[in-house]
Amino acid sequence: MRKILWLFLCMTLTIPLYATVVDGIACKVGSSIITIHEFNKNYEREQKNARLLGQEPPDKLEVMNALVNNVIVRMSAEDKGITVTDDELDSVVEDVIRQNNLTREEFLNELERENITLKELKESYELDIIRARLVNDLTSDSVNLVSDEEVADFYNDPENGAFFRRPGLVKLSQIFISVPEDVTYKEAVDIKQRVLDLYERARSGEDFTGLVLEYSESPNKDESLGSIGSFTRAQLERIVSLENVDVIFSLDTGDVAPPIRFKDGYYLMRIDEKIEDTYFSLEESHDSIRNYLMRLKGKELLDNLLVSMRKTVKVKIMIDME
Repeated sequence: MRKILWLFLCMTLTIPLYATVVDGIACKVGSSIITIHEFNKNYEREQKNARLLGQEPPDKLEVMNALVNNVIVRMSAEDKGITVTDDELDSVVEDVIRQNNLTREEFLNELERENITLKELKESYELDIIRARLVNDLTSDSVNLVSDEEVADFYNDPENGAFFRRPGLVKLSQIFISVPEDVTYKEAVDIKQRVLDLYERARSGEDFTGLVLEYSESPNKDESLGSIGSFTRAQLERIVSLENVDVIFSLDTGDVAPPIRFKDGYYLMRIDEKIEDTYFSLEESHDSIRNYLMRLKGKELLDNLLVSMRKTVKVKIMIDME
């Protein structure tokens, strides 16, 4: 009886435990594992990200292969003695908090809203740093990995022209005169005439800031003094018509554009500063192009390394990928 009871206790204690361990493993990668929880969480996150970006969501096998590659990256880094310290990761997190102008509490609340733990976030940053250091390691031994000819070819490729152009900017100030929705025809005519009078006064050289403070109906005019910031042509096209953008960019610093009518009223805009398009020469761009091409080739070397290691590391997927 005691022997039967002992066997029963062993079965109830060991069988569920063994089932839990097996059911908890999604994939074995060498001596490492990817848990079902880890896989499911990454799969759901990738699906969500794809929907937000309007992209085709990855299938399960794509997500699993990415996780397997992450494990192999860590294996390769360990072989090469590449590590990331806790202090480095803490510093990265603090930089993210500071750059996003958040308190630590707000940052942690944001992570919770996105269903990401601080530990998971640090692991993600750690993997990024490891990948970068692996790429550096793979490229450091390569002599002349990127030639001057390749740099010149990249620079001269018309498709890359936007990389070497800094678009022009206009810094603007404005006077806003509102037009009520229920305005009568006569009132509308009077408002338009008042705006045209202001335009003539501003265009003739009268102090624009003084006109802003006296006549503008913008609620923050006392703080901003009418300044609304700097805009590229593309940014301004999202706000006003192409015709008006052409007019504004045809003007010089200190000029005032003709009144622009919006639904809520009229806007008089002065060009406070104008910066023309800037084009960088091959010499000015050489180092940044070379670094960019080095990163591309380093990524290619890392991808080749992963392919090679996949052939030597035993990978066993233990859940359905359909």
